[in-house]
Amino acid sequence: MKKITVEFCISNLVKGSLSAYYCLKNQNHSCVKIKMRYCLGLCSCCEHTLYAYVNDQLIEADTPDKLYEKIIHYLSFYSR
Repeated sequence: MKKITVEFCISNLVKGSLSAYYCLKNQNHSCVKIKMRYCLGLCSCCEHTLYAYVNDQLIEADTPDKLYEKIIHYLSFYSR
């Protein structure tokens, strides 16, 4: 099974993506490694949207729920 990395910027977690982070953490996927990073270097993106990197693919959304849904969709597609 392929290992998938999901990375969150700490600043973006504070701005609203924290619930998406915890939803992923609580699911305990064996093939998913979830990381918090001090900064992912996307400050302009961080100001305007919630985001995460999934295997170096930028996933963006307006709400934590949408971010979570998009990440889950990507994970289901990628882990096939």
